[in-house]
Amino acid sequence: MTVEEQLRAAGRAVSDQVRDLPELDLRRALSAPRARARGLRRWPGAGRWLIPMAAAAAVVAVAATLVAVRNPPRTAPKFSLATAASRSAGPAATAAPVDPEALPGYFVALNGFEDHGPLPAPGQSGPVKAPKADSVIVGETLTGNRLATVNPPAGRTFVGVTGAADDRTFVLDSVQLAPGARSGMLWPFQPRTWYLLRIRPGATPVQTMTPLDFPLPSGADVNGIALSPDGTKLAVFYQMPGGIAGFPYDGLFTLRIYSVATGAVLRSWTGDDPVHGSYNLGSSNGLPDPNANLTWTSDGQHLALAYGNSKGPVGQSLRELNVAGPGGDLFKASTVVAAVAASPTTGRAKIWCGSLGMTGDGRSAVCGATLEVLPKAGSWTRCATPTDVVEDPGLVKISLAGDRRPQVIYETEPQCAGGGYASALWSSPSGDAVLGNVSYVDGSKNHDAVVLYRHGTVTTLNWPGAASLLFVNRTAF
Repeated sequence: MTVEEQLRAAGRAVSDQVRDLPELDLRRALSAPRARARGLRRWPGAGRWLIPMAAAAAVVAVAATLVAVRNPPRTAPKFSLATAASRSAGPAATAAPVDPEALPGYFVALNGFEDHGPLPAPGQSGPVKAPKADSVIVGETLTGNRLATVNPPAGRTFVGVTGAADDRTFVLDSVQLAPGARSGMLWPFQPRTWYLLRIRPGATPVQTMTPLDFPLPSGADVNGIALSPDGTKLAVFYQMPGGIAGFPYDGLFTLRIYSVATGAVLRSWTGDDPVHGSYNLGSSNGLPDPNANLTWTSDGQHLALAYGNSKGPVGQSLRELNVAGPGGDLFKASTVVAAVAASPTTGRAKIWCGSLGMTGDGRSAVCGATLEVLPKAGSWTRCATPTDVVEDPGLVKISLAGDRRPQVIYETEPQCAGGGYASALWSSPSGDAVLGNVSYVDGSKNHDAVVLYRHGTVTTLNWPGAASLLFVNRTAF
């Protein structure tokens, strides 16, 4: 069954419901509509500095076919959402487009990203080959039509991309290939070289690229990059080595705001996490440099940091920072506005965010989620119904104001037990439109899809290669 057929089948599955999870410490009930899709899932490689990234498929320039699927409201699954500091309504955008929920027209994506070169042939010894140089593709979001392919400077490869709200201004960063890489690998603490990329659809050339200078300390492990909505500032979140030797790090965390025009440090916050662990959140650890861990409000006055620690309590948090503040201690200056915690009875979370970011209006957070739910009896057509919870990938919207009610807005449901993964690629300022990448397994066959949720309706981007090119932390809009 194709992804399209799975999504269409979801519209007919009006009787399916997700049951409440056992032994769950609920602070608030969940009730919200969401779209659903049939299928199973797979987990992507979770390794941070040793697992090679999958090569992205080539994109064929074709006309897009958008398949709409409408689903009736259903009861959302329940999960544990820890109490966070209360907040008022977030700041509004200073200049809204004609349609603030319109999908961005263009994307810039790392093409065929590798952090690990080929291994020696079986039974043979020798060094691992260095990763290949990685270009970026500039394309149309709805059609996949390539406007340009931008190659990195000689001897380097692109490892990060982030974009401004105008959908024309982007920042890229790169690292050196071998011999700078050790044992045929790219390492997260390699020095970065930065570039300003501007795209001009319809012009010749389509893009211009200008070197930038953002001074980072030697050996910094970059855990997040985000260009401000107006394109004038770049936020970089990184960790330094601490009391242990080698990598991963356990030292100070720093968040800096740089001027794109001059490279000057405009603000800086540094914090010492009390558990002295490495940064750990979802699948966004290590290369490529994550662009989903830092999110700006539309007015450029607030910045949200998705945070998790490898040695801390099981859970994730979203911390908000006023960028007009004077700088100082990162953890004292930022406020936890959302937290996802493990159940005190089972020791595991009912929801896990592969990506977690704030919407432009500051009122909500969007989570590319894995949801632990009870399987529905009779819905497992090709295998025995599991006795334990299963993990469904989906998209969750979490209120940061008012009643703070989380909503499961999109979810896939398995036909056989397996793992899955979802991440949010883009959201509108209100969070009522969310573009996500979903990976799952149907029997023994892997499936990937790019889905757009908008007010209860789900559409899929069906141009060839969309799901392998438009991937979290490798794509910016």
